[in-house]
Amino acid sequence: MIHIAICDDDRKYAKEIELMVEECCSKTESIYYNEIFEGSMKLIEEMEKGKYFDIFLLDIKMPKIGGMELAAKIRDLSPQAIIIFISSYEKYVFQSFKVQPYRFIPKKRMIDMLPDAIKDALELAKKQQEEFYVVENQNVLERISLSNILYIWHQGKYAYIEKADGDSIKVRKSLKQIFMELPAKDFVWADRGRIVGSMQIDRIEGNEIILKDKKRISVSQDRITDVKNQMREYWIKGG
Repeated sequence: MIHIAICDDDRKYAKEIELMVEECCSKTESIYYNEIFEGSMKLIEEMEKGKYFDIFLLDIKMPKIGGMELAAKIRDLSPQAIIIFISSYEKYVFQSFKVQPYRFIPKKRMIDMLPDAIKDALELAKKQQEEFYVVENQNVLERISLSNILYIWHQGKYAYIEKADGDSIKVRKSLKQIFMELPAKDFVWADRGRIVGSMQIDRIEGNEIILKDKKRISVSQDRITDVKNQMREYWIKGG
């Protein structure tokens, strides 16, 4: 199921967007759940309580917390989120790049541009949901999106999976076992005790991997050349 959040303080526009979402989901036979928020604070509160959305359709000019600030908060809570801005203020299009929106739709072009944007976003969300790793321990059976895995490290008999949403989970497996179960192109060995998610790597400086959340992870001297080669190929091929 695709979870979609619509946030616009103008109820009229929010309902129009909701109708377009319903129509696109019907045409693409997508199973979905959508919710309208008339203010940024309520959406943030729900996410902080653990509510999850795949796609966010956001206005920019809203009282108290505007769309840019809201999108930055969404990125903190859900780095893989698909964000589409729908705004009358086209002057913000370049500023919006800071929060990496999927699309920027001018409200005056909403009728002809938004359906295609929603359709493409639904396809991307479905693809993201297909890319996951299943973890099971004594207490938990969990499906983790590959894009939500920051890195995996090992201590004693357990491997610990650190996630971009701030959570973590441990599993009684070796790093080698886990690596064999993951798509090789999406993870790199930083050293003998740590695997890093390629999707979370922003750049490499010296002997350090810099993640998108600014965390720094040291790469062993014997691994740095292989890590750079693997990431070069990953980025060139559009990873």
